[in-house]
Amino acid sequence: MGIKTLIEHLTQKQVDDYCRQQLSVAELLSVSDHLGECEICRGLIERAMNGDAAFFALRSEAFGEAAEMPSLRLARAHLTAEQAAGYVDRNLTGEELHTITDHLTHCEQCALAVADLNDFKNQMAPSLDREYYPASVPSPAESWRHRMVASLSAAFRRSPRLAFGAALTALLLAVTGWLIWRTQQGEPKQETVNLPAPPQPAPAPQPALMVAQLKDGEGQLTLDEEGKLTGADDLPIEYQSMLKDALTGRRIERSSQLKGLSRPPSSLMSGDKQRNELFVIEPVGKVLMTDRPTFRWSPMEGATFVVEIYDSRFNLVDTSPQLTEHSWASAALARGKVYAWQVKATKDGQEFTSPRPPAPQARFRILDQAKASELARAKRDYSSSHLALGLLYAEAGLLKEAEQELRALQKANPDSKIARNLLSQIQALRR
Repeated sequence: MGIKTLIEHLTQKQVDDYCRQQLSVAELLSVSDHLGECEICRGLIERAMNGDAAFFALRSEAFGEAAEMPSLRLARAHLTAEQAAGYVDRNLTGEELHTITDHLTHCEQCALAVADLNDFKNQMAPSLDREYYPASVPSPAESWRHRMVASLSAAFRRSPRLAFGAALTALLLAVTGWLIWRTQQGEPKQETVNLPAPPQPAPAPQPALMVAQLKDGEGQLTLDEEGKLTGADDLPIEYQSMLKDALTGRRIERSSQLKGLSRPPSSLMSGDKQRNELFVIEPVGKVLMTDRPTFRWSPMEGATFVVEIYDSRFNLVDTSPQLTEHSWASAALARGKVYAWQVKATKDGQEFTSPRPPAPQARFRILDQAKASELARAKRDYSSSHLALGLLYAEAGLLKEAEQELRALQKANPDSKIARNLLSQIQALRR
C-alpha cells in the first residue's frame, strides 16, 4: 500500500509546511497527489493562502500601488504551467512576453520556478539528443515540454502554490532519474540468463482438528477446534451456540423453572402408602407444557375420590366431581403459575388425604405462554434435531421431554461418549 492511500486528510502542520515550502520531497509528493483528489484539503490550502493574498493587498494600499492592471493581476495569480514553459522555450512575443517578464521581476516564486525549469531543460537536453526516435515522434525539446505541461497543468489550475510544489517534486524526480541513467550508461553491460524457477506446489491448507461429531436426525453435526460448527446452518444463532456448549462438554444446568417444586420421593409415597395405600403420582415437582394437566394417584378398591387444586396462596382454583377412577383431567389453568394439588378418598365412611403433613405439597408449574410458543415453533421447524430439542426442553424444565429427545440421540450414536453423557445428566436431574 502506497503513501497516497494512507492520507485521509492533511493535518494542520502539513498545511502550514506546504504553504511555507518546508515539506520533504517524499511528503511533498504524497501531499500533492492527495490534493489532486481531495476537495476538502484543497480548500484548507486555499484558505491558508488567502492570508498571503490579504497581506499583499494591504501592502498595496499602504504603498499606494496602482489599480490592478493585467500585469498586476498576473503577478498575484502566478504563472500557469503553459506560460512558464513558453517563457523557457522563448515561444512568447509581444504583450504576453512583456507581461510575464514584468511579473517575474515582482514574483520571487514564479522566478524560482522558471529558473528551475530552465535548469532542468539545460540538463536534460544533451541526454535527450542521444536517444533515437521515429520520425513521427516530436522533437526532444517539445517532448519534455509536453510531459511537464501534462503533469503540472491540472495542479496550476487548482492552486499556484500547489503547482510549484508539484513542479519542484517532478524536477527532483527527473534529475534523480537522469543521474541514475547516466550511471547505468557508464557501467559495462552484463548479459544474464534468467532461467524460470521450477513451479512450487502451493502448500495444502491444514484442516482444523475435529473435537466432536454426532449424527443428529437426518444430518451430522461436527465441531472443530476453532469452534466452527457444521450441520446446523438452519438453526438460529442462539441455538447453534447452545449446541456448541453441549458438544464441548459443558454441563446441563438445572432449569430455574423447577425452583420450589422438588420434594423428597419418600415423603409422599412410602409414608402414605404404608398407612392407607393412597398416594399421588403425577404431576409432582414438574413443569408442564399443557395447561390442562391430567392428575393420577394410586387406586383404592371401593373408594371414591375428589381432586382439589390450589394456587400459590392456597386458594382453591378447581375441584373435581366424585370419581371412581384414579385419574382426572382438569380445565385450563393459567400459564406461568405454580399450583399444588391433593386427592381425597372416601371408603367405608373414612376419609383419606394425600399428600398430608408432614409430607410436602405436590406442586407443579404450567409453562408460560412465550416459552410454550417458542418450543412449539422449534418442534415444528427443527423436529429432526434431537440435540437442539433436548437442550431446549431441559432449559424450560421439561425434563421428561428432554430425556425422550436425548434417548433418540443416544440411540443414533451408540458409541458416542457425548450423547451418553448428555442423557445421564438429564436422568440425574429427573431423580
